[in-house]
Amino acid sequence: MPGATCFTVSESNPSPSKADEDPMDPKIAQKIATGRVGVYARYSSDLQNESSIDDQARRAREAVARVGGDPAKAIIFPDFALSGTSMERPGLEKLLRAVDEGRIDIILTEDVSRISRDMGDAANIFKRLQFAGVPLIGLSDGIDTSGKQGKLTYAFKSMMAEWYIDELRERTLRGLEGRALAGYATGGLPFGFKTMAVTDERGRVVHEIAIDPDAAVLVRRIFGLYLDGKSLSQIAKLLNREHVPSPRSGSKHKRMGWGASTIRAMLYNEKYAGVWRFKEREWVKVPGTNKRRPKDRAPEDVITVQRPELRIVHKDLWDAVRAKLAATKKQYTKNGKQSVRNRGNYVLSGVLVCDECGTTLTVYGGSTHRYYKCGTHRSKGTCPNDMTVREDIARTKILAMIRDALMSPEGIAHVRRKIAEHLRDYAKNLDQEIGARRERLVRTEQRIKGLVSFIADGDRTDAVVSGLRDLEAGAKTERAEIERLVADSHQPLRLPSIEEITRMVFDLEARATLDPVKTRAQLQRWHKSSVIRVRKRPDGVVEAFGDLLPLAILSESNDSKDPKMSKHGNPGSPDYRATSFVAGAGFEPATFGL
Repeated sequence: MPGATCFTVSESNPSPSKADEDPMDPKIAQKIATGRVGVYARYSSDLQNESSIDDQARRAREAVARVGGDPAKAIIFPDFALSGTSMERPGLEKLLRAVDEGRIDIILTEDVSRISRDMGDAANIFKRLQFAGVPLIGLSDGIDTSGKQGKLTYAFKSMMAEWYIDELRERTLRGLEGRALAGYATGGLPFGFKTMAVTDERGRVVHEIAIDPDAAVLVRRIFGLYLDGKSLSQIAKLLNREHVPSPRSGSKHKRMGWGASTIRAMLYNEKYAGVWRFKEREWVKVPGTNKRRPKDRAPEDVITVQRPELRIVHKDLWDAVRAKLAATKKQYTKNGKQSVRNRGNYVLSGVLVCDECGTTLTVYGGSTHRYYKCGTHRSKGTCPNDMTVREDIARTKILAMIRDALMSPEGIAHVRRKIAEHLRDYAKNLDQEIGARRERLVRTEQRIKGLVSFIADGDRTDAVVSGLRDLEAGAKTERAEIERLVADSHQPLRLPSIEEITRMVFDLEARATLDPVKTRAQLQRWHKSSVIRVRKRPDGVVEAFGDLLPLAILSESNDSKDPKMSKHGNPGSPDYRATSFVAGAGFEPATFGL
């Protein structure tokens, strides 16, 4: 489209800019007035005012009204307290989905940094919008991605948005570094310490670190218990029995109470010896997500400060505990490497969970056998499930139970009945998909006609020509997919034979021995919520129970032969009722003696 990439959208801009000088492109104004407008609004922090979303939406509606459109028809896609450095934002995802489905003709936002503050993500969004023929308009920065210089200005603004985040992060880190060197708190503190608000020499409110006397007594007790021969789990259980509040007490953490890992972390924490470190690690965001992962900094970047006034554990006790920890670690290492149990050898690891607390059962070693136990009960004592189950007995009986349930006359009949219901609905679902794709093709062809008319009127800008090529390629792909689906709809649907149903289960035990990792993943796909629950009955007998998903089993065996089953069937969908092997549903639970 011709025209400048900056334009006037408000009469109250605070300072003169190119956005105040250039009028809005008439074609863009027409599209805003007559098209389907999507408005993206976002603020990035819990500390910001939620009314910011309302302000952004109001300004966008004013822009729509100013060009003669109906502001009430503008669809708002908001994101609350989410960073622009991630693509995992519900509002943005809904907006892009609406664009892909042809439900949005133009997007308005306060400025393009609201869309993204990551150059890579911004480039990906630009390509998706360009392919769909949907312009993005920044109301305050005057950017129009459909303009002749739209790509250049959009890329430059995206680069500046990312640079701003980098600068903000660096300034924040410098400020925290200064506070750490001055002895002030820079974040969360370990159990045993507290903060006190004070005013520094510049009149700012800062937080000094101080020892919490009551918690310090408990810290020293934990160190003493370990030196006296108590294990990590024994210390955790003792504190839980005494109802001593844990460091996570009062938080939203699901499993309250002391645990072995908490005790271990405390015994290794040098702050109790008066050694405080800053900048040991940084949290790096995984590209395209809201997830962060820790990454160790270079040793020369770490700041170490000796704070003897904050020592909680006496040097003699600290040194003795460190020596014992080192000896214990050496005992469980081999050739300098940590001896770790190979979870891959146990097919039910990650599949079996405690019915009481929902924790995954953990394999522990014995003198001759491995045993499944509830990790919460063993390490914390807060779960009443004290069962102990031999790994080989659990594996043999549970796999046999699943095999018998599926290969019984009742099991086979149930599977065939559910598959028949799936095939009955298949043609209906296929017709709906074909209809939806034909509607998208019509909308794409209409956009192609619009671009052809622009070219006929003399508009042969690179953006128009490139958009036309992309739309034509998309239309070609859509036609090919429609042809494939129509061909599939003419293929006869066949109910699987009994042999096909039983093929995947009759040798389950043998495959579990040959490839436990693959069999474990298979069992997780076969079961609702990917787990088998284990409980201990009042008579002391342990039983396992779970819900099998018959369509998951069959789709796995037919993936290579019947693409319709795997493509259009969703084994995890709640639409599929499960074949249960718990007592009362036709199949007895597996039981094994202690």
